[in-house]
Amino acid sequence: MTKDQQAKAAAFCRALSASAPLDAALQQNDIVVFQQAKKLLEAGSIGPELEAALDELDAALRLSRGEGLYSTTRAIYTPLPSNPGSTAGAWWWTCPRDWCTGRGRVRPGQKPPTCAATGESLAPGPFPQ
Repeated sequence: MTKDQQAKAAAFCRALSASAPLDAALQQNDIVVFQQAKKLLEAGSIGPELEAALDELDAALRLSRGEGLYSTTRAIYTPLPSNPGSTAGAWWWTCPRDWCTGRGRVRPGQKPPTCAATGESLAPGPFPQ
């Protein structure tokens, strides 16, 4: 999986877990592509086929609401790297399948969020590289 594919998969994961459902902004024909992309992601099939579906969804969302699935005007946020070999400092909720960059800082006593694609709990870990 390339860095670009991982960034696109991460954007789709974030969109799946957003409060406003993605499919509400899509036209009827795009729902099929949305469902295909979700199935590919759930199956762990992160590659050119998923990337093509995500690019199609991005274009459809830009047409329907003026904002795409992932930003083309700025880099997709990735956290600062941690100090190698050190677990000191803040931890990040990480993707258990390493598909995306995870989601948010781990707070003491916080219940782990779940992956919108698989339903698995995210795992605490150092900031991804």
